[in-house]
Amino acid sequence: MPGTKVDAESKKHYLSGYPSLANFIASDRDRTTLIYKRFDNLAARNLLYLQSELAELQAKQVVFDQEDLAADLATKQCARNFADFKRAQEANDQKQVERWEIVKQIRDTLKEYREALLFENTLATLPSPSKSILRAFQVEFYNRSDSKCEPFPTLGGSSAGIYDDIDDLVALRMQEDQDRLTIFAQEHLAFLFPVSVLGIRKRCRFGGHRLKT
Repeated sequence: MPGTKVDAESKKHYLSGYPSLANFIASDRDRTTLIYKRFDNLAARNLLYLQSELAELQAKQVVFDQEDLAADLATKQCARNFADFKRAQEANDQKQVERWEIVKQIRDTLKEYREALLFENTLATLPSPSKSILRAFQVEFYNRSDSKCEPFPTLGGSSAGIYDDIDDLVALRMQEDQDRLTIFAQEHLAFLFPVSVLGIRKRCRFGGHRLKT
């Protein structure tokens, strides 16, 4: 029809799974569908392992320091002069080689640990998605928009329930300019708000593909 702009993207089919879910997330202009799992349990466990790894390395460092207190002058010199320390390593002084290995292990692990702490600090400031946004997201994820089809998760395997726990999800961007009354109504009076809260039109599915309408 003359004067009608056809969106080429809307004509595309997307295979149900990562292709369709990625397109759904990316197609929201407000970016409120940028919802991902935090994996808080794994993150906490990773920090605990790194913390304990550093504790073990620190204990070894303390042992080496105690040994060096009773060592000869050349060994003590390595503990106060890096150039001597380096020459001893290059000369394959086993004692200093062991100490240098501890230094490198501490350096690498401490860097990883502190980066993980900073990442978690940043993530902790990001909110969980609102209940209304997540509800609309789940309609899409579980393919509930087409009443003719039995609901099923877009992703399979261990990822099938990845969007079930709101407390373990992070929203990279929240809706802007919402007053408290609107937020309360969306959270507690969901029946007043259609699933199209995301601003994304419903999809029709054909076989394993998605057609944007």
